[in-house]
Amino acid sequence: MESGHPNLEKLYERLTIEEEEEEDSGIIVGAVEEQEKKRAMQNVLASLWRPKEGMGVHNIAGYRYSFVFYHILDLRKVIEGGPWSFEQNMLVYHHIQNEEDPGQVALNEMEIWVQVHDILRGFISESILTSVGNFVGKYVKSNPANFDGTWRQYVRVRVRLDVQRPLKRRMKIKREGGSWNWINFKYERMGNFCFVCGIIGHT
Repeated sequence: MESGHPNLEKLYERLTIEEEEEEDSGIIVGAVEEQEKKRAMQNVLASLWRPKEGMGVHNIAGYRYSFVFYHILDLRKVIEGGPWSFEQNMLVYHHIQNEEDPGQVALNEMEIWVQVHDILRGFISESILTSVGNFVGKYVKSNPANFDGTWRQYVRVRVRLDVQRPLKRRMKIKREGGSWNWINFKYERMGNFCFVCGIIGHT
């Protein structure tokens, strides 16, 4: 685990060489509202992510950190396995692309699995779940198990949320000529958010 102030020039120099030779490393930039507990945050996230090739954590400014992964599989596991949190504070992160500036990229979206409860069996289709996902946020994908024919209490869709917007709690749907039905949403592994306004990041 790396600590202290980052030497970003050396860091990016190393990554450029590795990417040209093997294309197996990368950086994500994240923000978490626990600046005073940096060492504890590093240890907790490292224990959750367990990167096989290690990682570097550097404070860029304020609540913003860079997380450097030296193998593409470690990077993918973190990106696809989120959301992540530290002491119930959500880590909002972005995978740095090409010439993006880690200190300037917007950190206002996060991917999360959403459980869709009370949905009638006749509504469980890819097109309807895509519409549901786009109502909640931006649809990313459905859980393949949604369509295996097994009865479940809920189905799951993965969406990209704007953390500055209130969470959607339910949605009213119906088929043509049918009656209205409410479906309800539960957000998996959600950290702090306000139960009054639904905004992520404060209580």
